[in-house]
Amino acid sequence: MTRNEQLASLEGTFPIGYISDQSRLVFVNSRDLDRAWDLGIFYLKIPEHLNLDKARIFGCEVAAPDSDYRKIPKYGELEGFIALENNQQTKLALSRKLWGQHYPKEIADFGRQLDELGVVIMREVLREAGIPEAFWGRASGGYAAGEGTAFLNFVHYDARNPYQGLRPHTDYGFVTILDVTAPGLQVKIDGRFEDLPVLPGHLAIHFGEALNYITQHSDRSVGAVEHQVLSQKATNPIRHGIVYFGNPDLDGMLWQFDAKGESKGSSSVADLFARLEKNLTG
Repeated sequence: MTRNEQLASLEGTFPIGYISDQSRLVFVNSRDLDRAWDLGIFYLKIPEHLNLDKARIFGCEVAAPDSDYRKIPKYGELEGFIALENNQQTKLALSRKLWGQHYPKEIADFGRQLDELGVVIMREVLREAGIPEAFWGRASGGYAAGEGTAFLNFVHYDARNPYQGLRPHTDYGFVTILDVTAPGLQVKIDGRFEDLPVLPGHLAIHFGEALNYITQHSDRSVGAVEHQVLSQKATNPIRHGIVYFGNPDLDGMLWQFDAKGESKGSSSVADLFARLEKNLTG
């Protein structure tokens, strides 16, 4: 299938956006924006300045059995080199504050480039929501102001393991940026899981539950997309992925504002994420 045929096959299903010269997230038409906001997922044309090749090479190095990166200790439950039980996934996961300590400089710089993309996407959501700009930082737990929390993860799925790649779930944060280079990721559309096609030259963007929460009383809320990763069966037994999570300050607060800037509710991030975890596992 040629690239033009791929783009045509995606029309009406998965919208495609890009970053403009004015650092705005834009779509070809309002229908595509509406579809992206409703589904909670879209493709983003990879900006020319983003060097994915080096990050992909690094991800392969991390997966090597003799990699020193496997020795990075766990920081709590979320960070470090982690092997999850009952699925095919292992990952090196680090928050922004640890990038400089454990990642090479070019990989830490890559993470900050993804930070910039995440903030551009976040601000476009808040702009479309009609929330006054003066409240963006407060609503987003600092993320829209370039703060908050971000994770840059290098993920590997081992097809020799019989378990599912990753069970159905929604992401808890704001914006997830995925480098999708192999089949296996599925998203739920109209009650059914659909394959997310690999589209070279594009990243996949997911909206999460925290973004749905802060836009619920605005002019335009966004959906949080449910997705899963199927068991990988491929000639190459290891599937590599790069995942960036843009989140609020995990020790902070989230606020719901309407288009007049009036507060309609709030929650600590810890409480919101705990409710989401209970719903997922209960």
